[in-house]
Amino acid sequence: MSTHAVPIEKYHGTGNDFLVVDATAESVGDRARFARAHCDRETGVNGADFDADRGAAAASGTGGDAPAGHRGADGVLFLSIEERFDPTRVVMTLVQPDGSTATMCGNGARVVARWAHDRTGDREFMIDTQAGTRRASVNADATAATIEMGEPTFDPRRVPVARDEPLIDEPVAGLTVTAVNTGVPHAVAFVDGGRDESEGIDAVDLDAVAPPVRSADVFPEGANVNLAAVVDDGSGDGPAVLDQRTFERGVEGETRSCGTGAVAVVATARRLGLIDGESAVSRPPGGELEITVPDAGHATLTGPVAHEFTGSLPADPR
Repeated sequence: MSTHAVPIEKYHGTGNDFLVVDATAESVGDRARFARAHCDRETGVNGADFDADRGAAAASGTGGDAPAGHRGADGVLFLSIEERFDPTRVVMTLVQPDGSTATMCGNGARVVARWAHDRTGDREFMIDTQAGTRRASVNADATAATIEMGEPTFDPRRVPVARDEPLIDEPVAGLTVTAVNTGVPHAVAFVDGGRDESEGIDAVDLDAVAPPVRSADVFPEGANVNLAAVVDDGSGDGPAVLDQRTFERGVEGETRSCGTGAVAVVATARRLGLIDGESAVSRPPGGELEITVPDAGHATLTGPVAHEFTGSLPADPR
């Protein structure tokens, strides 16, 4: 059985990395299999496998170790541009490494804006996600993008959680968490100490403590699990600063950044009275994100976006 090669591009937003396929021009019959094969962190696509002169992938998709974060991806973005709208509209579908489809991804949507800018030259976009249509923009030199994230909700029916009251700062499977939906469900747990302390956020074995919470009965659709620590509560001159780590549902592991998670962390910090003001900086391992969570209305997420490489991959990987 022969297979055709699908042109792809690789982008990342603060280390949250995605393969991008132009769904208007290319056909991938089994998107779940495509994502599972090419996003795998041990055997998936590797930037070092691409010939810089030809922009083509090595046939096997295997090879030597690439720089950290280059093998595999946190998902595949299948995108369609509809330029007849003003601003230009982009239809976004994110298929995760386990083959599932995510309703929303903040850093993924920021990548969408940069990808669409690279094709159209536009700087303002409407992005259609399964969580709703979101406004997005890129800055003047397209090194950063901002996405409208909707209004965070603690409503138990909309997170969802399997109870009638909001789940706020309560024990679940070994962590004390707050449940919030910022496009997808999140469980947010605050820990003491920053990254310089032996008992701080980086001392926690996230791969051990997160899965029981991610799959707890109280989360009928599962949840992303975030650890957060307040570095600066924002009571001084600048915005609040929080450290963040996220175990992502669908990736089933820790990612270097999570945009919906960053908004969830800030929204939860505001709900618990841990920070002042509506603006904050979240610091996942992959870089810094700027978040606003107003008392009413849409949250926003801003951060850097970068293009990694261009190539092609088998549409029907075996």
